[in-house]
Amino acid sequence: MAGGAPRAQHLTLMAGPLVFLALASWPAIQPAYAVRCGLGLLLWMALWWLGRPVHLAVTGLLPLPLAAIWGFVRVSDVLPSYADELIILLVGANILTTAWQRWGLDRRIALLALAAFGPGARRQLVAWFLVTAALATVLPRVVVAATMIPIVVAMLRFMGVEDLWNSKLGTSLVLAVAWGSSLGGFMTPLGGAPNLLAMKFVQDMVTHHEFLFTTWVGRLTPLTLGVVLAAGVYIVSVFRSKLVATDRSRLYFFGELRALGAMTAAERVALALFVGATVLAFTRGFYSRLLPALTPAYVFLACGLVSFGIRTRHEPLLTWEYAQGKMMWGLFCVFAGGNALGAILNATGAAQYLAGPIVPYATRGPLVATLVFGALTMALAQIVSNVATVAVMVPICVRVFQAAGVNPIPYVYVIIAASHCGFMLPSSAGSSAVAAGYGINLRTMFVAGFGAACVCLAVIVIIGVLSIQFWPGFSTA
Repeated sequence: MAGGAPRAQHLTLMAGPLVFLALASWPAIQPAYAVRCGLGLLLWMALWWLGRPVHLAVTGLLPLPLAAIWGFVRVSDVLPSYADELIILLVGANILTTAWQRWGLDRRIALLALAAFGPGARRQLVAWFLVTAALATVLPRVVVAATMIPIVVAMLRFMGVEDLWNSKLGTSLVLAVAWGSSLGGFMTPLGGAPNLLAMKFVQDMVTHHEFLFTTWVGRLTPLTLGVVLAAGVYIVSVFRSKLVATDRSRLYFFGELRALGAMTAAERVALALFVGATVLAFTRGFYSRLLPALTPAYVFLACGLVSFGIRTRHEPLLTWEYAQGKMMWGLFCVFAGGNALGAILNATGAAQYLAGPIVPYATRGPLVATLVFGALTMALAQIVSNVATVAVMVPICVRVFQAAGVNPIPYVYVIIAASHCGFMLPSSAGSSAVAAGYGINLRTMFVAGFGAACVCLAVIVIIGVLSIQFWPGFSTA
């Protein structure tokens, strides 16, 4: 390790708590105490996540003791973030993919992916990005990320990539999946909870009638296609020079696949459990009335627990002794920490504080309004979840524009699109938290994520302004 690296890590280790203490001890003036503590926690966790003076999971646990000691938010309000259903989903999915490792199914899947997409780095990036973006149009993006990233990681392990933090190829491919699942998620209301929340705000505060799914798709398809195309070009351009393609051909991987022989009984069972859980998660609408509490999280957990009870050739498919050494426990802490940070920023008013100063400049014509609200939403989406971003920004947007006598609907569409563009921190999106939990380089996520956010903002503003000016339907819901 370079001589300056330990010193830099030591400085980062000290800087985090010092920043928090400085903000928490600020004289009792505006902003309020809870807001200052929320901002201090944001800076502390961001510094530690980027500088990594301690393990990422340790940073993810910070909100609990700090809330208990400093009292800026009730611990009981923070605890649910560490028992979120999405964490249960990740636990279940991780158990199932651990069974893959035990029986070599991960190697078979990796070879299949390399044979199907080809070994070229650019082709792999584009393929995984587009596949996840397409899936996220009709499925919750965190579910897509949680099911697709393990497949990519399995492929990378076959290629000899174990340490994702120090692998440009590994970080790039996992980020392509995370960003694809984020950007595909606003084309339809089925892409996630923030979409449904935005629909409810529009129905209750503006139109007072049902917001049809077909209307949503019609209005947001141009924005989705524009952002996905621009982000795809950006991903290939930024990561291209950092990737190394293997010199093996598709025929080589097909040959390796054939050399593995037929799937063993254990492999078939492990694959069937994962596929079964995925199908049940994606088709929840068919049985939700019969089993309303059986969400995707508990489907994956149930299938994961079944893997401990199934025996093939008189041997358990998975044992706890094997699983506990292979599972990614840090993943759950990182995800929970990002979730808790977003909840705290929203509960303390820190998110609203960050949004407030720029609002008065938002009613100076379509271009300025679109740019201001798009930029503000994009900035907020980098530090809190898109659910929290929508919960903060849509009501502000509606109130500001209604007070000015301006139709808020087109600007709500802009906010929805921008809220799905959280790329920079584990707290910015569920899919980003999943990616971070697998150990990708968070400095690359931050720097490349900033560029991706700028590109997406430019596309959203251009398409938004043109739609406001030349498409009357864009102003209706």
